[in-house]
Amino acid sequence: MRLLTTLVSFLAVPAWGAPTGLIIIPTTDLVPPRQLSLALQNGNTELRGSDSMFHEPRPNPQSELGLPWNVEGGLDLVPADGPEDYRPQLNLKWKVLPEGYHWPAVAVGASQVGPGFAPNYFLVLSRTLNYQQVQYQKFRAHHRNIKLRGIRLHTGILYTGYAWRALLGTDIEVSDHFVFYADWMSGRSNALSLGGAIIINREDSLVLAVQRGNDQDRISGLVLQFTHTFSW
Repeated sequence: MRLLTTLVSFLAVPAWGAPTGLIIIPTTDLVPPRQLSLALQNGNTELRGSDSMFHEPRPNPQSELGLPWNVEGGLDLVPADGPEDYRPQLNLKWKVLPEGYHWPAVAVGASQVGPGFAPNYFLVLSRTLNYQQVQYQKFRAHHRNIKLRGIRLHTGILYTGYAWRALLGTDIEVSDHFVFYADWMSGRSNALSLGGAIIINREDSLVLAVQRGNDQDRISGLVLQFTHTFSW
């Protein structure tokens, strides 16, 4: 059994339930069964002024549990009406179709489900461009960090309760020690993110990224994320 991760994130977009994904967007990735992802995310996304994340960090505890039948579920605690008003919200993701040689992986899910929140619903597709090469490396997958997944493209849609949002992203395994990340979600309050994961070893990785808000002409956010995998 494995216990997956301690994460610390500082994001430049509004906090929402966090199923497994890239910097902003969900993907078809799942936390494997009998693994648990624990996270601490900064819910305040401002970089400037007295209300910035440096003055009011508003930490959001998050968790993701790998379940049978290609499902993962999560529980988050996030501010609702104010910094002191923390409420629980749930998320759930099901991989409807695993990736094959001639088709992408497909997953559906819901996030931000809880009192005082408008639920989000999403459909995402992921395609590995070097699928055959990744399949060939499966024999040593248990020796590799789970962020090393080849060269992939992700797309999908997310419904926020009042509008549809487009999702686009990619992760590119440059080497055994670095993965390039980029993703984007449409909508004025969302952002384009660019960065990467530094793979320290099988258990540890560090994600660094900057964000540019869709309604801004400057860097508007910073992502810092550390991941550790416990095994026993």
